[in-house]
This record gives sequence, structure tokens and C-alpha cells, in this order.
Amino acid sequence: MKKGFSLLELIFAIVVIGIISSFAIPKYMDTRDSAQASTIQRDIVTASTSIQSYYLVNREISSISDALTLNANNWTIDSANAKKMTFEDADTACVTLEITNDNKISIVISDDNKGGVCTALKALEITNQNIDLI
Repeated sequence: MKKGFSLLELIFAIVVIGIISSFAIPKYMDTRDSAQASTIQRDIVTASTSIQSYYLVNREISSISDALTLNANNWTIDSANAKKMTFEDADTACVTLEITNDNKISIVISDDNKGGVCTALKALEITNQNIDLI
């Protein structure tokens, strides 16, 4: 009576696992990037609404962090310009949200970034925008 697996059975099992994982891992990565892109899209809408509401009440904004709090894992506020925040994907800026001097919210989606999340944002058809604060 046989008490273990033969070498051929083990190799066959490893090949089957490899084939399955070659389909599953890319699908998982695409799903993760799409979910992150949806989160960023929601953050953009939330930020725009919050900044507009804050401006209507206070008539000025000295820093984006006064008007809203976003996930620090996703967004970074520019240390040189407190009215600007960016989302980085693949270590380059993908989305920039800035309060300009002419009282507009400027949303810029980078064309240079080739990261998975930035590509998913483009698939969601998010475009550059200028939104009035008033």
C-alpha cells in the first residue's frame, strides 16, 4: 500500500496551482486598483463639497486641512502650499486638488502616471475640472 504522493503527482499539483494563480493574481490586482480608484473618486467629490461648504461659512480658506480631513494614506497635503493636496500612485502624482487664488478648486488628473490606480481613474472618465467655491 502506498503511503505518500509520487513526484509526478506533486509536480502536477504545483502546475495546476500555478495556472490558477496566473489568472487569480492579476484579477485581484485589477480589483484592488479599481476599488482604490473608486475611493479616490469619492474623496474628490467629498473634498469639493466640504471645501465649498467651509468657504461659504468662513469666506476664506487658509489650508485644505481646515475644511476637511482625508485619509493620510491616500492624500498628502503639500508642505509648501497648504491649499494643495495630492494622491500619488507608483511614486508620482496622479491627482492634484488645489484651491487657487481666483477662488476655484482645481482638480488635475495626471496623464504621465502609468500606475494601476491612475489608469483605473481614467477608465472611470474622471477629467480635469475647475469648480467655483461660490
